[in-house]
Amino acid sequence: MINHSCPAGKGPAPNPYLLSIVQHNCLARWDVFLLLFESFRESTTYPSLVLLEDPPVNKAHLPSFNRFKSFSPPVRNPRVAAYVHVSFHASFSVLPSFKGVDDILALDVSSQEPLFGTNFQSFRLINAYSTNTHDHRVHSVSTEILFPTLDIPLLVVGALNIHNPLADPLRSCSPREIGSSTPCFEQAAEAGFAPLNPPGNTLGSPWLVTPAPRLSTWLSQTPSASKCSKAGKSLSP
Repeated sequence: MINHSCPAGKGPAPNPYLLSIVQHNCLARWDVFLLLFESFRESTTYPSLVLLEDPPVNKAHLPSFNRFKSFSPPVRNPRVAAYVHVSFHASFSVLPSFKGVDDILALDVSSQEPLFGTNFQSFRLINAYSTNTHDHRVHSVSTEILFPTLDIPLLVVGALNIHNPLADPLRSCSPREIGSSTPCFEQAAEAGFAPLNPPGNTLGSPWLVTPAPRLSTWLSQTPSASKCSKAGKSLSP
């Protein structure tokens, strides 16, 4: 088990009325993980949720960081992980679920009261690391799993490896990349999802770290909850 404890009194707890999410690919490196979590101490508050792809793993254990509870698929080398701040975990019910694979996890967040400015008492968040298979048109995590039909708001984040001008107009995409990614964008749109990142935004925002298009964030358009704004703002109708 890799452990790191930040000094007591550092880093205020996240605001329970705002949903703040940080997403990052750690490249399986402890130093990247540590730099990311240490950077939170320089911010006004810690994020509510930290979603990682390629987290560093030691003997089937994730690194730990004080004030965060970690979740990952129950495999030896998980490709995704979620870190939930203990104050957020104490304020809401957070239930992880897994698909029996190493590259996707879901968190169901619920409360007895409507959440973050919506009419819903629960929402789901999916974190996935989808890579190309031997067939460049097929990804390791299918769009059917990424974009299921639910009756609650759904956020989909992850390293999806879908390079497309719709997400980054300034990127020069190859015909192979466009052919591989276009079906994903089309199926997401048909399922009622919209990209959360503005086109060409490769840096995201302070609390929603989602470099596009490799790290993509999607939000389902439900009848009563249409968007999740950046920088720790609320889900709003």
